[in-house]
Amino acid sequence: MLFTNGLDPSPVNFSLGHRYWTGEDPEFNSLIDETIAQSGGLSSVAAAAIVAERSVELSAVDLARLAAEAQERLGRIADQMAGTGEEVRSYGVALEENAAGLSAGADPRAIVETLIGLTSAMIARTREVERDLRQTGDDMRGMRASLADAQASANKDALTGLPNRRALDARFAQSIEGCNRDGTALTIAICDIDNFKGINDGFGHQIGDEVIKFVGSSLADKDAAVFTARYGGEEFVVLFEGIELGDAVARVDRIRAAISARELRITATGQTLGKISFSAGVSACNPGDGAYAVLRRADNALYAAKRAGRNRVIAG
Repeated sequence: MLFTNGLDPSPVNFSLGHRYWTGEDPEFNSLIDETIAQSGGLSSVAAAAIVAERSVELSAVDLARLAAEAQERLGRIADQMAGTGEEVRSYGVALEENAAGLSAGADPRAIVETLIGLTSAMIARTREVERDLRQTGDDMRGMRASLADAQASANKDALTGLPNRRALDARFAQSIEGCNRDGTALTIAICDIDNFKGINDGFGHQIGDEVIKFVGSSLADKDAAVFTARYGGEEFVVLFEGIELGDAVARVDRIRAAISARELRITATGQTLGKISFSAGVSACNPGDGAYAVLRRADNALYAAKRAGRNRVIAG
């Protein structure tokens, strides 16, 4: 299934293939079959959309690890507080006993020496607990920073530096919710570099990677309403939040025209790569749409652009 549809041999896609062939989820299989029948194949975007649509799993391993770390640190704090509370109670009892001794006429100097010793020990213990709590606080802040770094890394494509499919899925879900709740305009574009296999075969994967980075940087936009992500391989997905279909089509087409008009060369050798282009399918979210419905329309439009000769943008 993966090779027939040109899907990357990623863990997600292997899982998709296994899930399909086991037949454990008939609705999942129906979505796969329907997409292949309508589009003539299963793209990585459509595959990921179907997986996301039917996924009910959370990362149990990560959740368990985070919960264990947090509980361990909270348990340490609780133990410190319990131990300190017991010491404070003991200190209070000792003060009462020595105060009673003073009232009973005991030697004041001995009692004062005892109180000084108890107070000094309590001060030392308080400082020790303070250091422990400060260290625990530093550990918690470090864990939070590490988790933030890991989250950022997990959401970024290593090659292009753009958001990856994981980040896109989260952003897309929020955007779809806003579209359905508030009627906020939402348009999605799926862009696929034309004849990319020929670039890899003719110039090598390193040059192919440079082409991917070039197209990705061209599609990226500083406009906060435009969210560009690499979806895998030579495919990119662009979300246009609050932007109508016609405007989004025009924006993508301007980028397409600018890229296809350039003659690219390899900097180190001066060898020409010729002209690079991409095809794109664009679709708007309609009230009541789910992520899969919007992605499927855009993916079908992308296939139509490819069949029509590539290097074009089609709305669907």
